[in-house]
Amino acid sequence: MTKAKGPERIERTIETLRHWQGLERKAIETMAELMEKTSNPLIRQILEIIRNDSVQHHRVQQFLIDSLTIRPVSLTPEELAEVWDAIEAHDEVERETIRIAKELKEECRLFVQRALLEYLIIDEEKHDHILGQLEEFKKNLYPYG
Repeated sequence: MTKAKGPERIERTIETLRHWQGLERKAIETMAELMEKTSNPLIRQILEIIRNDSVQHHRVQQFLIDSLTIRPVSLTPEELAEVWDAIEAHDEVERETIRIAKELKEECRLFVQRALLEYLIIDEEKHDHILGQLEEFKKNLYPYG
């Protein structure tokens, strides 16, 4: 298979993202339908988590499509500087929530609660990771980081 050139690769990326969005829309619909079929609070909670994640995935995919078709992504040092202190403060909050959740999980002996605490830990670690990516953006915007 030959590698696609720039424009072909971008078009293939856009097509793949649109297909993926269709899968996410189906997941949103399916989770909503399943939620209607059960009154079990645990099942409903898990389905709602998945549905909400699929909604967010769809939005991020649209952002990616728009960045390739409408408006390229841009970030200036000034834009990042405007919010950097608040981002750093929030990242500390994220780390604190991770610490708390890990302590709770360690102490918890109930399966369902441990499983949901694990979900929260993973999600909070994801937030910490995403904020860490902003640190990488900052290093690339400022030559002396």
